[in-house]
Amino acid sequence: MPDSPADRFELARKIASKKQDLAQAVTDECFAVHPEWLARYGELGRQFCHADMCFHVDFLAGAVEAGSPPAFAEYALWTARMLGARGIAAHTLEENLDVMGRHLRQLLTPKESGALLAFLAAGKAACAEPGKATEPEVAGDALALTRQVFLAAILVGNRLAALNIVEEALREGHSHLDIYADVFSESLYRVGELWERNKISVAQEHIATSVTQYAIAAIYPRMVPAEDSRGSMVVTGVAGELHQIGANLVADSMEAKGWKVRFLGTNLPHSSVLSTIEDISADVLCISTTTVANLPSVADLIGLVRAKLSSRAPRIVLGGAAYRVAGQFAREFGAGEAVTDLRQGVALLCP
Repeated sequence: MPDSPADRFELARKIASKKQDLAQAVTDECFAVHPEWLARYGELGRQFCHADMCFHVDFLAGAVEAGSPPAFAEYALWTARMLGARGIAAHTLEENLDVMGRHLRQLLTPKESGALLAFLAAGKAACAEPGKATEPEVAGDALALTRQVFLAAILVGNRLAALNIVEEALREGHSHLDIYADVFSESLYRVGELWERNKISVAQEHIATSVTQYAIAAIYPRMVPAEDSRGSMVVTGVAGELHQIGANLVADSMEAKGWKVRFLGTNLPHSSVLSTIEDISADVLCISTTTVANLPSVADLIGLVRAKLSSRAPRIVLGGAAYRVAGQFAREFGAGEAVTDLRQGVALLCP
């Protein structure tokens, strides 16, 4: 293990800087040792192998920077299972990691190579017997491993890896709601915790958010809306609210369940929210709030909507992390209901 955070950072950057050369060297060696791969998979197989090796290097560098061999083990376990679903034996990944380790020893100093031993050993142990490997300690959570690997991908800003992880979950039969609630929402909640504890930088927090937005945008076109309409809905954040992904997840999920949704994003003037409600004769107004500092603005928006629309005011539902510590707010302002996660919101509005 590297001696300090600075040592980890430098080693991770050095590994990442050699990604392309390393991926090419390992791919060439593996296909030389296994000429049957070229016969079976063709040149496309070589390209996939190179791309996979780039992922291995990215996740190794990320695990080194985090100082977490278990993080690389989680990635190896996920990869072994993904390959197994395609008829590729887990020992193939173990062999790839062996070859990668050998080439890394040629590129790094003996001290740097020694620091990687625990990471590579953890990865090989996880992929050796993926059916018997230790499961994440989340009982009954089928997407726990997917979430942990997705979190690792977004923290290092790897858009392609993050999207591949999500698409694999879709192929396995998980719904968009499952991925939105159990992967995107929970991963970003964890990102927030890491930032609050000063475990990651502001830059990493922003990178994780932007990669998640990329993944949402990429899979949204494949979401099939329900045929029966439940009514019209406005989803927004108040003036001053800077976090948009939570509201984005709500808007997409409600649309999939049959609501005609007008998603306004966040940090919008209240007059614009009111105009949109009137334009579409909204039945429901969903207001997303991440921090308690924005609750006064929520109160102002509720007051404006009710004062201007009176009996035509829509049902108001509040949601977001702020209500985990301010659950009484909805009752005090007569706002109706407050929910703290996506599944609660779907259960409330899509019974």
